[in-house]
Formats: sequence, C-alpha cells, structure tokens
Amino acid sequence: MRKTMEQIVLEGQTAKCESLEELYLLWQMMQQMEEEPYGATCYSDIDQRSFHIDGIVSPEEFSGNLYILKETNMRKYIQKGQTMPVISDIRRQVAAAKSATGEVEYLDYLAGMQKILNEEKEHGGAKLSMQKLLKQLAVVYVNKRGGKGAADDISMQYGQYYIEFLKRQIKLLKPKTIVCCSDEIFRLVVMEVFQNKKQKKNQEIYMKWKNLVIGDVFYADSQFKPTADEKHAAVRVIRMWNPAYRVNNGQYVSLEEYLKEFERRVKNDQNSEKNL
Repeated sequence: MRKTMEQIVLEGQTAKCESLEELYLLWQMMQQMEEEPYGATCYSDIDQRSFHIDGIVSPEEFSGNLYILKETNMRKYIQKGQTMPVISDIRRQVAAAKSATGEVEYLDYLAGMQKILNEEKEHGGAKLSMQKLLKQLAVVYVNKRGGKGAADDISMQYGQYYIEFLKRQIKLLKPKTIVCCSDEIFRLVVMEVFQNKKQKKNQEIYMKWKNLVIGDVFYADSQFKPTADEKHAAVRVIRMWNPAYRVNNGQYVSLEEYLKEFERRVKNDQNSEKNL
C-alpha cells in the first residue's frame, strides 16, 4: 500500500521523537491519513482510527524485558457492534493482571516468561505474584489498531507499513531482552529494527543467520547493530512461539508446554555463552 507525500514527511519525523507520547501522537495522525487501509492493514469491522497505547507497564519496576505480540483482541467490541474508534491504554490492563474487555490476552504466558527470565538473572529469586511479575515488563503490539486473533497477514502488513514508528518505539523503551512471540515478529524485528538483512542480486531480501542467530537468540550492541559478541551485547532478542501456537491436530499448545519450551531456549542461550 502506497504512502502519500504527507505521510512520508510525517514518518520522517519519528527519528526526532524524544518521548513515547510524541511518537504516539504522530502514529495516530499517520493512521488517520491512510486512504485504503481495509484489507491491507485494518479489518473492515474495526474503525481505522482505533489505537492501543502500550509500552512499559510500570516505569519504577521495569526489568528491561520487552515482549512483542501481534495485536490486541477486538472481538468483544465487534460482537457488541462498536463502530466508533477504540482508544485504550492496555498498560493499565496488564498492570491489573486482568482484562475486562478481553483486549489483552496471554497474561499468564507473559508472567510465566518473566518469572523464567528473573530466575535466569537471580538464580531463583523471590517468588512474586502474577501482578507483580507483569508490572516488571513492557509489552508492545505490532498492530496498534487491534485485530481479531485471525491467522492472516494483516498485523504483519501493519507492522511493515509502520516500521519506522515501531523502530523508534523499541529504541525509546531501551530494552535489554526482547521476546518476539512468533517467527514472523522475530524476522520483522531482527531484519528491520536491527537492520540484519541482505539483498541478493535478484532483489530478494533475506535475514542473515550465520554467526548472528545462535539457536533462537540474536544479539545487538547499544547502537542496535548486529553483533556476534554475546559478552558485549546490549540487547538480546529471543524467538518464541505465538501463544496461540498450534501443535498436533490443530490443538493449542498448553501454558505448561509453552513455558517449558521458553525455558529451554533461554537455557540453551546460557549454555552457548559458557561454551565460548
């Protein structure tokens, strides 16, 4: 989907944003300028002006761990016939560890991963409630309009269209660990946010893996440039399943299985560091 000259100029201002509030304002303005969003970056039954603010849940308790998901869930709004734009701050729902509107899903998955990362750092650490674990993290949705939890390309097309905004948001959050909750998100973040990509002569663009992606982990320095030097890396990016991942016969993976796999990936990362 093409962008107007006005959108391109607005997009160029993202690099100058020094606060998330400033960035979100530009982001919402950009959304409202889309001429034909439906079917490309927005569902026909979601108002194109809808916007969900995300980021660090509690600045005082932030651990440096950022989790990136595809979209908030707008199904309840759609079922109720909501036709006006939905503007919400999902950080409040994450902080409360509950979502009355159903926008915020997978809170137990996020809390479980946060607990594992805490244990990695603290070698056991204190036992915290789900609500306290959730207050330590930041959550970012690729699709700020929200979606329907459908297995389609709309969220990732939205992410590609607004990639300059997503890049700036992640840089402003200054995460130490980024957990990408799907292969598609991992590729988008590693290739576009960290510019880890190469173009072939036939114009095909692909992600560079050799010596840069170790198992399911990618590293970057403080300037967000790819690095093979794990010991001096400033940012770690972990590839993880979508919480709605399906396994045998289309069954969703259980929370227990999901967290077991996440712990395996984190431990493999620790082992790779020991073997250097």
